[in-house]
Amino acid sequence: MRRLAVLMVLAAATAEAQQVVVPASISRSAVQATKDGLVLPAGEFTVAELIDAVATFLCRNYLFDAAPILRAQGFTLQRSIALDALGSEEMLYALLSTRDFAVLPLDELRGLYQIVSLDPDPRRNEVLVSTPWRSNEDILRRPHLREIVVTAVDLERADAQVLANTLRGAFAAQGPWRPGGLIASASDRRWLTLHGYREVVAQAIAFARQFDRLSPPPPPEPLLRRLQSLEREVAELKRLLGRPPVPAERR
Repeated sequence: MRRLAVLMVLAAATAEAQQVVVPASISRSAVQATKDGLVLPAGEFTVAELIDAVATFLCRNYLFDAAPILRAQGFTLQRSIALDALGSEEMLYALLSTRDFAVLPLDELRGLYQIVSLDPDPRRNEVLVSTPWRSNEDILRRPHLREIVVTAVDLERADAQVLANTLRGAFAAQGPWRPGGLIASASDRRWLTLHGYREVVAQAIAFARQFDRLSPPPPPEPLLRRLQSLEREVAELKRLLGRPPVPAERR
């Protein structure tokens, strides 16, 4: 009897010492926003959870249409990431861009922003008409913020139209245009306008400045005025030559 009791105690001790192997699974935990920072957890979290946490941490308001945000695929991280204010903003913009969303400022002084879907059709792309203006220096200071911006480069030597054509040719080799891709245009001989993600616009700014430095100096002002006058005269001649002949009875 005594021996049976000892065996029962040993069996119980052995059972308690056994390790149970549980199949690995991806856990869910909320994004944590505190006064000390923002922590993206290892595992899964949704697009809406990310937006709400960053809004809380940065004391901002992000307006968005709930339907496309809720339909969007969430994110999965293998390791948690701790972020400061600048890092959380950059991470929000970067992660949203992978789901074809962009952040547009509505009232930056009051911390009001809008999250919109990137439509590949330029006629319906809200970003193209609501893109924030940024200076060259601001873009170069934070080139890795995944924000779509518009800026202009003031040229001293180079012709803006020639430079715009060169940039379009260079970036066209990267594939079909998508929202955030570079758009280069010239509204004036010395005024180059650039539109796209900060990263590609920063590259274009650096290229434009180098191109401008290596370009020959413009002609003297009197000669330039004469050239412009000749261009106008040539354009008028082309217009007159393009008219249909006047019938003889009207002469």
